[in-house]
Amino acid sequence: MNRLALITGGSYGLGAALVAHYLAEGWTVHEFSRSGQGYAHVYADFADPDATLATLDTCFAELAGQPWGEIVLINNAAMLTPLLPLAQQTDAQIAANLNVNVMTAARVIAAFLRHFQQVAAVKTVVQISSGAALRGYGSWSLYCAGKAAIDHLLRAVAVEQVSTEHPVTCISIDPDVMDTQMQADIRDTSEADFADVARFIARKEDGKLRTPVSVAAYVAGVIAGGPEGGARYDIEVIS
Repeated sequence: MNRLALITGGSYGLGAALVAHYLAEGWTVHEFSRSGQGYAHVYADFADPDATLATLDTCFAELAGQPWGEIVLINNAAMLTPLLPLAQQTDAQIAANLNVNVMTAARVIAAFLRHFQQVAAVKTVVQISSGAALRGYGSWSLYCAGKAAIDHLLRAVAVEQVSTEHPVTCISIDPDVMDTQMQADIRDTSEADFADVARFIARKEDGKLRTPVSVAAYVAGVIAGGPEGGARYDIEVIS
């Protein structure tokens, strides 16, 4: 069975681990980011929605005409910065963050549905979520808003998919806190800009950060297990 994995933000951390996992399992993989490497990489700057979608539309159109038994889209690309209270952020910073976390993310999902909806294969769309989708963190206002927005978008899309001939299962997955560059950036933030920074430093010092490889295996396991459309899966709850 030919299987296709489409992964956004696959250059570092969890995204890179997901790319490696699916390649090792024999899937055809296309990874979309600014700085990925290897034959699976397709350049895409998620801060530029129009250019990114032009690239993805071309790629998706070509792939949709091929025979697939299973297709997975994992929407992993995200932007945490700026780590500042909202009042201290510029309009340009706000626009850049929301372009990555909301506008481009929503348009990638919509493009996937337009191109693959009628493909008679097992299809899953996954949003890599965060505890920030459920809880407000000071200086993370845009990141919290973006994660919550796409989680809820997928819940609504899951309702739409129920009545389609070839439905797409839409879910979100909370991977908990991983040992990635994003976490390093958080720990480097001053307490004046991010009041909770000491808690994140303590998690690193106490060895309580998950590895991207272990989380990638968890994500793939949720997908393979036949998830429920519209559900939110949390690695802390299941493990």
